Amino acid sequence: MIKINLLGDALAQGGAKKGADKAAAEPVQIYTGEGGSRSSLPIAGVVVGLLFAAFGGIYYIWLNSEFTKAEKHKAELERDKKLYEPYIALEKTFRDKKAALQKKEEVMTALKRQQSLPVHFLEELASSLPDDVWFKKVSQKGAVITIEGEGRNFESINSFYGNLQSRTRWFKKINYPGAKRGSTGSFDFTISFELQNAV
Repeated sequence: MIKINLLGDALAQGGAKKGADKAAAEPVQIYTGEGGSRSSLPIAGVVVGLLFAAFGGIYYIWLNSEFTKAEKHKAELERDKKLYEPYIALEKTFRDKKAALQKKEEVMTALKRQQSLPVHFLEELASSLPDDVWFKKVSQKGAVITIEGEGRNFESINSFYGNLQSRTRWFKKINYPGAKRGSTGSFDFTISFELQNAV
């Protein structure tokens, strides 16, 4: 009679099944060198993005604050300008009045100087005139004075010419072409010069 050892096969199969179940139950870990670095890259990008966003938000808040301050300062300046506008207009009125008064004063000073000029001119001319020289005609064109006269002799006329030259405060550019004997025996002359405003 032949005996078949089925128990041994069953035990063998049971042991194989248990070994397989045990192997299936235990977790299997596989380590690779590239997997860790790849997983850290997205995290670093997110952190950098968050930092940029935070700095951008802070910069925007600062700019907004500065803009608000500038607008507030501008509003204060506008308010102050409106407050001082009457005083500015009053100061401008005073300046205009002062300028007008200065112009009037200059005109009056010039008129006074011109009024006294003929008196001083005649005084200086009389002081320069010798006894034996007399005038026939005195004319004025602008600042140029022309004198037509007679003299008893050449020496008297030359003396008059020298006296005019010595009074440089009043007379300049004196033109004396010379004298010639007239029909009456005296000498006719013409002298012209420019009158300076020496007052």
